Amino acid sequence: MSFNKLCADHLRAQHLARSGEKLGSGHAHEIVAAFFGYGSAAALSQEVKYPLTDLEQAAFLVPDLKGMDQRLSALRGLPPSLPSVDDIATELSAFLVANGHFTGQVWQARQLDDDINGYVQKEASQIEDALGGEMAGTNAYFDEINLDEYGYQSTPDAWIVTVMGTFDGENDPDSTYVGDRIDFSTTMTFDRVAGRTAFADPELDTGGAVDRSGYYDPE
Repeated sequence: MSFNKLCADHLRAQHLARSGEKLGSGHAHEIVAAFFGYGSAAALSQEVKYPLTDLEQAAFLVPDLKGMDQRLSALRGLPPSLPSVDDIATELSAFLVANGHFTGQVWQARQLDDDINGYVQKEASQIEDALGGEMAGTNAYFDEINLDEYGYQSTPDAWIVTVMGTFDGENDPDSTYVGDRIDFSTTMTFDRVAGRTAFADPELDTGGAVDRSGYYDPE
């Protein structure tokens, strides 16, 4: 049994048990394909490089909610009691986790800024290490990362997230002030693992510079 059929059969069984209505096999396969980022079940069936069977190797699953919105709005003859896209995505994610097909983090949102911010805060030490040279050029103690801008880009082999923000600190009161904020940007590259919505842990590339706008050199 193919992986997408396994997911589709689960959706059909759950809908029948919940409502007594039948969800057609074709409709279920289209919904599963959209969940994994494909415009159609046919497109998913042609995936060779990133098969869904590799899902267990992924660290992140980011259901394509917007794609599901578009696909369901285009399908005709869906059961009237079909749950919302968000509920369907939750059901599929829970099924994948419960059956051991996926053991990583699920990020389910149409706006992923909060999830990205949470990850950056958790991995703050990576950014701190990358900005070690800039930190050493100040007399400040840095302890707070604030993100201001988020950018998202999909490529054939990766999902790329770029964030911009500040690494803020407090100047040592017994030392000369030469800046207590670093402006930085970090590019997070999530390599595709399975489908178009399951990714490996990201590689982080960070660069920045000390904001010296408040620095006054008496000489």
